[in-house]
Amino acid sequence: MFNVVFLVKRRPDLSPEEFARYWVDDHTPLTANVPGIRAYKLYTVTGLHDGEPVFDGVAILSFDDRAAHDTAIASPEFAAAIADAPNFQDVTVTTSFFGDEHVIV
Repeated sequence: MFNVVFLVKRRPDLSPEEFARYWVDDHTPLTANVPGIRAYKLYTVTGLHDGEPVFDGVAILSFDDRAAHDTAIASPEFAAAIADAPNFQDVTVTTSFFGDEHVIV
């Protein structure tokens, strides 16, 4: 699998609850329609031991391989998801990276 990990920061004018609701209810259907996605997982921060979170959520998109990823990001469905990001994310802080998954347990 080829994985893309997104570290997502919410827009500062949204509460954590508003951010999570929009991401799950409104944005997720856009991303789920991107062709070639094998898995789409997202995690919203619900608390920390102390302090404020650096990011407010994590999303992991999985594809069969890099070629499937490259095809997906060229799609109009991916463009629609990216265009929607400013509705709930601070896109100046949100970042992504490619990563290998290591399942330990």
